[in-house]
Amino acid sequence: MGKNYNGTQINQSVSIVEKAGMDIDDARNRVMKYDEDGNVVPAEAGTDIPLGVAIIETGYNDISGGNSGKVKKGEDIDIQIKDIGYAIAGADIKKGQEVTAGTGGTVSPATGGNYVLGIALCNAGKGAYCRIQIVKYQKAAASGGTSTD
Repeated sequence: MGKNYNGTQINQSVSIVEKAGMDIDDARNRVMKYDEDGNVVPAEAGTDIPLGVAIIETGYNDISGGNSGKVKKGEDIDIQIKDIGYAIAGADIKKGQEVTAGTGGTVSPATGGNYVLGIALCNAGKGAYCRIQIVKYQKAAASGGTSTD
């Protein structure tokens, strides 16, 4: 008997759940990518293909704040993969800039050749929350670059 996919073609969910590929001290509002095993880890650079942003409720919920967002390898991480959400700025960001993954899963302004996570919908200083519209694509390399055709 074949599989039946009637009614499952379109998934309207804004978020997905994936397993952590490593222990993460604070996954909240961090850009995530798939590792070689298909688990998620923080994206660290514009060359990493971003999956989305871990939501603020992900990880351990510690009322004291000391361990909030902590995730152990193999635990679930809730990741927003589309629409509008918040990420932690790893550098100063201006409203309207394309943003990419930066150190520690933060977002930073994208440059030519980077994988863009989204567009900043506000100004944000380093360490602040940056409201972004998630629209993933690769930014064109600067002219005069090498073609891969």
